Parts: sequence; structure tokens; C-alpha cells
Amino acid sequence: MRERLRSSLYARSLLFIVAGVSVGAVALSVAAYSYARVAADEAYDRLLVGGVIQLAENIFVQGGVIALDPPAAALASLSAYDLVFYSVTDTRSIVVAGYPDLAFPGSVTAAQKGAILSDGTYQGSPVRIAAIGRYLSTPSVTGWAYVVLAQTREARLALARDLTLRAVLIIAAMSLLTLLAGGLAIRYALAPLARIEQELAARDPNDLRPLSIETPTEIHTLVSAISMFMERLSGRIRIMQRFIGDAAHQIRTPLAALDAQVELLSTTRNSAQRQAQIERIQHRSTELRRLTNQLLSHAMVIHRSDAVAMAQLDLIALARAVLADAVPLSFHREVRIAFQAPEHAIMIAADAVSLREALSNVIHNALTHGAVTALTVTVSQDGPQAMVEVFDDGPGISPSEWASIIAPFTSGSTGKGGSGLGLAIASDVIRSHGGAIRFAMRADGFAVMLVLPLASP
Repeated sequence: MRERLRSSLYARSLLFIVAGVSVGAVALSVAAYSYARVAADEAYDRLLVGGVIQLAENIFVQGGVIALDPPAAALASLSAYDLVFYSVTDTRSIVVAGYPDLAFPGSVTAAQKGAILSDGTYQGSPVRIAAIGRYLSTPSVTGWAYVVLAQTREARLALARDLTLRAVLIIAAMSLLTLLAGGLAIRYALAPLARIEQELAARDPNDLRPLSIETPTEIHTLVSAISMFMERLSGRIRIMQRFIGDAAHQIRTPLAALDAQVELLSTTRNSAQRQAQIERIQHRSTELRRLTNQLLSHAMVIHRSDAVAMAQLDLIALARAVLADAVPLSFHREVRIAFQAPEHAIMIAADAVSLREALSNVIHNALTHGAVTALTVTVSQDGPQAMVEVFDDGPGISPSEWASIIAPFTSGSTGKGGSGLGLAIASDVIRSHGGAIRFAMRADGFAVMLVLPLASP
């Protein structure tokens, strides 16, 4: 049962409704009993007051003595379910009619102003007592006479129970209707969720189209969130499928070439030719290793763009460290390397691993495919933006190719080859950081600029 309550929204909601209705029904039943007691007391008190007034009005003086002519109708209405007791006291405080041991309740002064009521006990039974005074002015008797009328409480309690029972039956019926209505309302409210579940269950695993279901406003946000998630997931899957297809195509060619060169090596007898084949195999292996590393870097960048939180870092320190790591690439030829940056730190919010990979690829491209005699890395700040410029004195990339060069596996027309992933990785990283990659053709060379927003103060 507890497991069902934890796992079922319908069961939990219905339980809350049942608990609320039950507490309300109990409270209403208690209130109904209290009001029934009050109503019964008020009704019978009116009869009792009317009876004691009629008794007082039926007092008369005969032969100098006070006597009573009991009103049969009034006493009959009071004694239908209860015992009725009365007493009449003359001006001398002598009981002249009724029960002499029926005590006078309250103050005679109050009774002289009108009927008074009180609770008491008579002959071992709880009774309700009414008393009233009547002033007599006759030649033989002058003064106050008092009438006391008592009634047992059985009829009151019976009326209160009857009223309470009727009220409880109404409360029970309304509670049952409330529970039924609540259960149906919950079912109706949860029906759109069931439709969402059915549509998702009926879909092909590859169908990641947004949901097109009419839903109430209250769960429209949920449907929108699911649709947005499916759209993002579809995009990620498309990227990964394209990446896997491109990677398989790109790796297949160098592997085939490497296999062919190994086969040639096995059949070559001339030592000079064997040495040339070995060098070509080493070159091909280096290219394959570089391609594999860039493929893995591209996959890493795609993953980290959504999965890793940004942290503040000094762009100058990062660019200096990346350039220092790339310097060995220029040892086999004369290339003048320079680094320019302001003395103060330039702080940005970034993923250090991805941004390092982006800078490394841009600098590597410049040293490998661009720089003839010089390469300069400049870090600067312009308003709310920071920029890393990688400049080389090579032929650069034609402006007509700038839009396509940042696509994966696209190389420029410089004729120097390459995997075509370096600038694609840099572009993806910079774009995920809210920045942009730009190119500039200058009279003395070519520049790649990585523009990034500064960290919030």
C-alpha cells in the first residue's frame, strides 16, 4: 500500500481528498450535533416558557385562597415524551398546588420581570425548569405568587438525535459525492498524462519529433519541456551520427593507404626503397594519429559543451601556456614566434579543457599550414569582449572559403592537406562559450581571431 501511494499520483491525490473530506465530515457532524442540541433546547424552552405563562395566567383567588386551573393543552404538549412537574406558591410562600418539593430556581426578583430558565435535577432525573411570578391584587389577596414548571429532557435529546442523524446522513451523502467527484476529477486531470504516455510508448525509438497533443494549460510546460528535450536529444544524436559517419569515412582512407604501404614494404627488397617506404609509413602513421586525436577532441568538445560548468580563468595565462606547448612544432624550420598581451589579467568564464583544445588547434594550424617565417599570438580586450588573435605570414585562406572552412573535415585550398577538424573544433568551442570566430586577410599575412565575452564582475 505504501509503495502504491509513493508511486501513484492518483492514489496520493485521492488519499488527500479522502483525508480532507473525512476530517470535514467529522467536524461537521460534531457541529451538527451541537447545533441540534441548541435547536432542540430553544424549541422546547419556548414550549416550557409558554406553559409556565399559561399556568401563571390560570391562577385565581377563591375564598381568599389562591388556586390553579391547570391548562390541559399546555401540559399535554409538554408531557408527550417527558414527565412534567409544577408547583404554585402563594404570597405567603406556601405551595398551594403541584409538587411541594419542587424548588424555585434562581431569583424571585428576576421571575417578577418575566420567565426565567435553568437546569436542575428532580426526582433523580435531569430537568429543565421555568419559573415566573404573577402579582395578584384582589380584595382578599395582594402580593406575588410564583409558578414553577419542570420538564425532563428526554424529548429534547430525542429531537437533537433525530436532527443530528438527518444532518449526518446529508453530510455522508455529500462526502460520498465529493469523493466520487474528486476521483473523477483526478482521472480527468491525469488523462492528458496518460495520452502522453501512450503516444511516447507507440513511437518508434528513432522518432524524436516534438509532441503534438492538446493539453491543459497546467501541463503545457511539461509537454513543452519534453518536446524541447526530445529536440535537443535529436540534435545531439544527429551530430553524433554525422560525426561517426564522417569519422569512419576519414579514418578508412588513411588506414587503406597504410595497409597498402605495409604490403609494399613486405615485397620491397631494395634497402633504399624499403627506407623510403618506412618513412612514408611513419608519416602516414603520424597523420593517422593526428586525425584520431582530433576526432577524439571533437567528440570531447561536443560532449563538454553541455555537460561541463564554466569557471573563471585568465585568458592570457591560458594562451601563453598553449603557445609554449606548440613551440616544438617550429623546431624543424625557422619561424619567429611572438606573444603580446597586456600586463593585467583578462578574466573569462570558460571550460579550460575545451578552450585549450580550441587554441591549440588554431595555433597548430597556423604553424603547420600557414606560418612561413613568423607567428604572433595577441591577447587583447575591447569593451565587454576579449580576443585572441593568431597571426601568421602565410598565404591564408581565401575569403570565399571562410564560411565553409569551419565545417568538420573541410580543408582550405592551400594544398597542404590536414584533417579539416582544427578550425571546426575551435568554432564549436568558441560558439558554445557565446563567442565567435573571425578571419582577416592582411597585406602581410592571415589572422584567425577568437572573440569571447568577459566574465561578469
